[in-house]
Amino acid sequence: MFSRRGFLAATAAVSLAPRFALANEPADVIIIGGGLSGLNAALILREQGLRPIVLEAASQVGGRVRTHQTAEGPIDVGASQIGRSYARVLDACWRYKLKLIPEDRDLLTFGTHYKGAWIDNATWESNPLNKCVGEERKIAPMMLGSRLLGKYNPLKELDDWLNPKFADLDISLRSLMQRHGHSEQAIELASLSAPGIGIDETSILRMWQEETRGALDRKFGAPPPAGESERLHPFGEQHHRDLVNGLTSTSNIEGGCHLLPAAMAADLGDVVRLNKHVAAIDLTDKSGTVRCTDGSTYKGRFIISAVPFTLLRKVKITGAPGGAAAQAIAQMPYANTARVYMHVEPFWLEDGLPPSFNSDGPLGMFWAIDNHKGTGIHRAMIVMVGRRAAEISQRDPAQVVPFLVDELARLRPASAGKVKVATYKDWARDPLQLGCGFSLAPGQINAFARDMNKPWQVMHFAGEHTRRTDFGMESAMESGERAALEVLTRAG
Repeated sequence: MFSRRGFLAATAAVSLAPRFALANEPADVIIIGGGLSGLNAALILREQGLRPIVLEAASQVGGRVRTHQTAEGPIDVGASQIGRSYARVLDACWRYKLKLIPEDRDLLTFGTHYKGAWIDNATWESNPLNKCVGEERKIAPMMLGSRLLGKYNPLKELDDWLNPKFADLDISLRSLMQRHGHSEQAIELASLSAPGIGIDETSILRMWQEETRGALDRKFGAPPPAGESERLHPFGEQHHRDLVNGLTSTSNIEGGCHLLPAAMAADLGDVVRLNKHVAAIDLTDKSGTVRCTDGSTYKGRFIISAVPFTLLRKVKITGAPGGAAAQAIAQMPYANTARVYMHVEPFWLEDGLPPSFNSDGPLGMFWAIDNHKGTGIHRAMIVMVGRRAAEISQRDPAQVVPFLVDELARLRPASAGKVKVATYKDWARDPLQLGCGFSLAPGQINAFARDMNKPWQVMHFAGEHTRRTDFGMESAMESGERAALEVLTRAG
C-alpha cells in the first residue's frame, strides 16, 4: 500500500516522464548498487531535481564499507581508512555529524618467516638464505616488492597511469623486474608481498596508480619521522598522529564506518530499495529498463551501474555493442583480501620473536597492533592478499579460521591458547562483492581501461573500480559524483 506521500511522489515522477508509464516504477535515473558511489550519485541527482531510485541487492547499504558487531565492539572489515585528502568523505562525515577518531592501527615490529627459518631483518644481508644480488641484498624480504615498485615508478601526475606514453609499462611486476635484471630470488620475494592479485596477474601501472595517489595523501601532513620502524611497515599501515587541521594521518569513524553509508541512505529515504537483485538490463539510446529477480521492473532515462564488474557480468545486458565498457565488465579481475580479526595475549614476550611477521606460507601476514601498554591484550590480524587470499578462498569456509589459528601456533607455539578470534571476512566469498577491490591485468590498461568509463548507451558507470585519480573510499565518492554530473549534462 502507498502512503499519501509515496503516492504523490510516484505520481510526480510519472508526470515528469509519461512515456515510462508502463514500467513498474519509473524514475529519472536507476542506480544499481547502494555503496558509497551509488548513494553519493543519488544525493547529487536528487539535489538537482531529478528522481533517482537506488537498487541494492543486500539487506543493508554500504557495499564494501562493512562493520561487524562483535563482543569486543564494532570492527570494520572493509573500507575504513579516511585520509586527510579525502575531501568528499570528510565533507560527508561532517555533514552527517559523524565523529572522526585517529586510526589506532600502529603495527608492532615486523619479522619474516622464510623457508622454515626466522629472518632477522637487521642481518638479512649476510644471511645464508639471502641469494639476492647487489643492492637487493640490503632490502628486507617483506619489503622487496614495494621498494622496487617505488624505485621504478615514473608517474608524476595522478592520471599518468592512463597516459599512452607509458603504454609499454602495462606489464607485470615480474616482467618489470626481469627487464631491470633482478635476481630470481628477488622476484620470488617480491611475489610474497606484491600489491594487487599477484606479481604476474596485475599491471604495474595499476600498482603505480595507488602508490602515486598514496604519496599525495601523505603530503597533507608533516613529513613522517625516518627510521627502521617506518620503513618496515608494509602496505602503508604506519599511522602518524601529528594533527593537521585537527586530523591525524588516517581517521576512522567512531562506531564503525558503516555509519556513513547508513546516514546517506537515511537521508535518501524511500529512494533506496533493499534486497533488489538485478537480473537484466535493457538499454536503448533513450532509456533503460532494469529487471530484478523478484519480478519488479524499473525504467529510467538513465542508469548508473555502481556495482563491481564481477557482479555486473552476471547480469544479462541487451542493447547496442558496449565497446570498452563491455570488455571491462567481462574481463576486469578483482583483488581479494581475507582477514581474521583477533585479540591476543602478547605471546611474543615469551618467544622473543618479532610481534608481527610476513611468511611464505598459507598464513601470509600476522599483524600485531600496539596497545600502547606493552603487556595485556592486543588486537591482531591474520592478513592474506594476492595468491594466498585466492588459495584460502578455496578451502571449506568452516575450516578456514581453525586452520589459520593452528598455522599461527605451528609457526609461533607460544601463541597456543592465547588467541581469541573476533570475526573473519573473505571478500571473494561474499556473493554480492566477489572481491575487495578492482585490479587490472597486464595489457588491460592498453586494451580497455582508458575508455571503460564511457557510457554504454544510457548506462553510466561508478564505483571505486572506475577510479581515475583517487583511491579507497574517496574514489567511490568521486566516481558517484562524476557519474551524476555526466547524467546531469546529458539530461540538459
